[in-house]
Amino acid sequence: MSWKILTLDNDAFTDACRLLEAKVVESGFYPDMVVSIRSGGKFVGNKMFTDIRHRSTLLQRPSTAGKKRFVAAIVRNLPRFVQNSLRIVEARVLGRKKARRISGGDRPQIHIPFGPSERARKILVVDDAVDSGYTLSHVLDAFKAVLPVGAEVRSAVITVTTDDPLVMPDFYLYNDKTLVRFPWAMDA
Repeated sequence: MSWKILTLDNDAFTDACRLLEAKVVESGFYPDMVVSIRSGGKFVGNKMFTDIRHRSTLLQRPSTAGKKRFVAAIVRNLPRFVQNSLRIVEARVLGRKKARRISGGDRPQIHIPFGPSERARKILVVDDAVDSGYTLSHVLDAFKAVLPVGAEVRSAVITVTTDDPLVMPDFYLYNDKTLVRFPWAMDA
């Protein structure tokens, strides 16, 4: 199967978030809190379940901030076919590189954006995409470790870009080598 690049403008992005929300609701899971993983997940989460509590958390790989600072200006000015080729190369590299769970004291620090007094029993963790699954895996583990017995945590993303991520989200729109160019992307 070959890679597809899907470019979402603001309207198409809003529609995608509504479709993702509908998939969650159709499953019978209705969260009492949405927790978005910054930064891309915050855009997705803000468009979903607007009638319930929203929080956000952050676990960002060290390379992400540096990559943005270094290449953003260059990538924006490249022809679209070059931008698409770079996305495919990045996805192939991620597909070959197996992320790993980190145990013990090496675990990343994750902000838990809710306290025991909030009594969230059904939490939907939202991100824009799952590549290696590193971020989503660690966020889900951290939340499950602090939630009371019986609480449910599910996850939703717009796209899963690799064949074998550390964790597969419960809900997604694409899992067929679709690379999504979101409205906030460096090459949008």
